[in-house]
Amino acid sequence: MDFQEAIIEFLGIQDVVIEAVNIHRKSRKVRLVARQKREACFCTNCGLQFDSVKEWQKKELKVPPLGIYSDVTVILYQLRGNCQPCGGSEVAEAHWIHPEFKSMTCGFAEVAGRLMEEITCAAVARILFTDSMTMWRVDQFRMKLMEKRFVLPENLDVSHLAADEVHFCTVENKRRKGPFAKRFVPQFVTNLVSPRYSKVLANAFGRDSVAIEECLLKLSPEQLLSVKKFAVDMHEPFMTVIRTECPNADICVDRFHLVQKVNEAFDKVRRSEFKKARQDNNEFTENMLVPHRRFILMAREKDLSKTEQKMLDKLRDTNKEIHTAMLLVEYFHRALDKKNVLSFRKALRAWYLVVRESKLEPFLKLAKTIRRYRKQIEAYINSGLTTAAAEGLNNKIKTLKKMAYGYSNPTSFLRKILQRCGFLNHQYIKTDDLFYRITP
Repeated sequence: MDFQEAIIEFLGIQDVVIEAVNIHRKSRKVRLVARQKREACFCTNCGLQFDSVKEWQKKELKVPPLGIYSDVTVILYQLRGNCQPCGGSEVAEAHWIHPEFKSMTCGFAEVAGRLMEEITCAAVARILFTDSMTMWRVDQFRMKLMEKRFVLPENLDVSHLAADEVHFCTVENKRRKGPFAKRFVPQFVTNLVSPRYSKVLANAFGRDSVAIEECLLKLSPEQLLSVKKFAVDMHEPFMTVIRTECPNADICVDRFHLVQKVNEAFDKVRRSEFKKARQDNNEFTENMLVPHRRFILMAREKDLSKTEQKMLDKLRDTNKEIHTAMLLVEYFHRALDKKNVLSFRKALRAWYLVVRESKLEPFLKLAKTIRRYRKQIEAYINSGLTTAAAEGLNNKIKTLKKMAYGYSNPTSFLRKILQRCGFLNHQYIKTDDLFYRITP
């Protein structure tokens, strides 16, 4: 292979002859002049060789970088020939020119697309010396093309799944009824996650039963039957669909959301006691119950320093309700630490007794919620399955959204989540052929 053939191979172009190479070392630019091979030009209608050359059409095309030279352009002379059987003239096909974006080659679009799997369209535009809007359109075209090829990997273990929602955007409530109705409402995306692979398998717009059903229907009937454990928060629409679509699955209520509910109950007690302390001019209690100290009040004893423990012991001595609420938080944590269902039930019964004796309204309401979801909590105790992987992916998705300064197109957001956090990328979908030809 000579040097000219090597350059042609590097750039992903075929059936051309390079006539000139202009290198601008200071600006790291390369301009190549190429011409289609006469013997490789055929009529697009009948497939026969052209009888004669009518003209050479000049085109300027972006091609992939060459080493340290990021801004590489090919000046292509494309043949327009006369075809006697067809009785007219046609432009010879160059299948390596992108069919949608005529100013670039397929190889350039694929290189840019693979970069945009990891970084923003604007960043890729700066690297490859093009404009960000064109890169965005290339990215959308490529993701749409890859969706048609998308199939979950073979032998994917879906015995353990999790589902959680992530915030998409907040929009104005156009169906607002009354002056006290919410002016703005949040919109969400539901993600179906595999905790074992930490990947998003499917997603859908919304956070209702329709959204989770749309996600689950991306799995085959055999895969749905093979699901054994399914971690969710205490969202009843999700649970209803999971019971129907995954009949063999044990639904596990996530520990993170359980602790969140307990902390909310404690915070209601704290706020109530804070108001009383302010009315009674009790400076010590008021200072200890200010909002920014609530995390110390709800922390477990093993996570506190000696100074913090002494301050909390003094607060316990002066405020019975806070002392009882702190005990209830700690006892509930200990119940969730149990390794088997029998010991958990025993610890939970003791917790119920303390709740009833305390007569703290927030914890009495919480106890009703715990009773309602006790079976799902016991499934968590047995399996230890949580939505930790889904929450971690949510953080990654939020970072993705911040990098893009927010998304307004829900379809684009869904695809980008699957690309960045799932299997909709070149690591799992074979796209090597897209360097040379786009075949939708």
